[in-house]
Amino acid sequence: MKILEGIPVSTGIAIGPACIIERPKLNIERKRIHPDEVALEIRKFHKAITELGEEIDHLIADLSQPQDNRDILTTHKMILQDVEFAANISRLVKNELCGIEEAINRHFTNVVNLFNDMENEYFSLRSSDYEDVAYRLLSKLLNQKSNYFAKLSENSIMITKNITPSEVTRVFNKNIAGFCTEGGSKNSHSSIIARSMNLPTLVDIQDLLQMVNDKDLLIIDGNLGKLIINPDKKTQDHYQKLLAEEKTQLNYLQTLIGKKCVTTDGKVIKLMCNIEIPEEISNVVKLKSDGVGLFRTEFLFMDKNRLPSEDQQFEIYRDIVKQLSPDPVVFRTIDVGGDKLSGLLNIEHELNPNLGTRGIRISLKHIPIFKVQLRAILRASVFGNVKVMFPMISTVGEILRIKEILKECREELKTEKIPFKSDIKIGAMIEIPSAAITSDNLAQECDFLSIGTNDLVQYTLAVDRDNELVDEYYIPHHPSVLRLLKLTADNGYKYNVPVAICGEMASEEKYIPFLLGLGINEFSVSPGRLLMVKNTIMKCNYQKAVAKTNQILKENTYIDVMKRIEEFRL
Repeated sequence: MKILEGIPVSTGIAIGPACIIERPKLNIERKRIHPDEVALEIRKFHKAITELGEEIDHLIADLSQPQDNRDILTTHKMILQDVEFAANISRLVKNELCGIEEAINRHFTNVVNLFNDMENEYFSLRSSDYEDVAYRLLSKLLNQKSNYFAKLSENSIMITKNITPSEVTRVFNKNIAGFCTEGGSKNSHSSIIARSMNLPTLVDIQDLLQMVNDKDLLIIDGNLGKLIINPDKKTQDHYQKLLAEEKTQLNYLQTLIGKKCVTTDGKVIKLMCNIEIPEEISNVVKLKSDGVGLFRTEFLFMDKNRLPSEDQQFEIYRDIVKQLSPDPVVFRTIDVGGDKLSGLLNIEHELNPNLGTRGIRISLKHIPIFKVQLRAILRASVFGNVKVMFPMISTVGEILRIKEILKECREELKTEKIPFKSDIKIGAMIEIPSAAITSDNLAQECDFLSIGTNDLVQYTLAVDRDNELVDEYYIPHHPSVLRLLKLTADNGYKYNVPVAICGEMASEEKYIPFLLGLGINEFSVSPGRLLMVKNTIMKCNYQKAVAKTNQILKENTYIDVMKRIEEFRL
């Protein structure tokens, strides 16, 4: 028995035989063409683009497909129709006299390598889409038709180096139990589709193809991020039991869709979703959540050669708001470090980006870009319930400056006779100790506060949450963190300002009763965790949670705190 570790992107247990799938390599011939052949090569290119576009249109029109898939296919069509893409291909063919296949391969290889070198999950998300489009387009030009998924059998577990979004749909239709990849990222489009289909999935498993053989019995533990190869009987029996329990639990959780999130003693809790990209909206709608408590807008900036225009942003924000109306959508303005936008904003390299120019600091250093985003959000407010919040807030002075900029945006839109709602609510992210400590001041200037526990823990304890060498020091239940949470919740209550929590602590079952006991009555979690969180909250007694939380806050060490949390039975 061997155990490999990977990144769980779609939770759940899967048991089945391994089926190794290797996508056939495309043989791209490097040839020099005659200048007279340039026009012919470019005609071949446009013909293939048209044919593939028609195929994608047919798939988009197929209403039996989940909306997530249709949205992602629309993205693929946009890649095909990109004017810069066509112009670059034409330039390569004309200037370097290379065949159309080589030109396309070089273009997409450069794009994907650029994204992957950035080592950022948003770029990884986009790179898989470009790889997918490139493979399908080149397969068409080379007339290479190969049904490499034919060997997949029902209830098998697919093992592959990587998988594209369109391939996830194809393997799902084979009724496989789950799949694992050697590459991949948590928030790629492939992973999003897998989550929407509740298909247990692990990605980024080191040496996967060297460690697994065809027909090996596999167990995917999508909860712990483990792949078990040829388990012993005791392990098999354990996971068969877990699988049966999971199916029963999943069936029960589905019955909670549409029900109010209320504690046993009648306290109503608002339960919303955090989302990364627009394709996740359809899942939010299906879950009938109370809206989107955190919409990360970084995807608009992270895969572009140029900054998104106001109209481009407006159209995306508008479509999201319309789909969720009348429920709220809380847009968080761009929240990345300057190192991720250095190519767009000409920002100098920083030795420590996490403590440098990131979040609201970038926006306030680049006000014209900030105003474009704010104007787009204001314009979208006409179509539903829009709120906007600002990341990395450290002082009330930043909120006051933001209000001045918002006022300028409103005046500009009014002069231009562009409709907008003048009263959209604004909020501050509480993720820096200085923001939590002065949350009384912030509460007096904001309509709501939202606690981002991931960064709050990181900055309070001086621990890089992405550095596995200091994992042991990243302790969400450290007394200092809990006291900052309590202070923020109390100040919100004092000034009648709602306090939400949108960090990972809100998604961890063990912390939920404690957070309720603080008086936090708005939670925002990933769509995949929403029903679990709802179930936990609905089993809690609010008054008992308050009493137990007060006991926990008296503990002096994180070890004693955890003992109390583990005793938290409501």
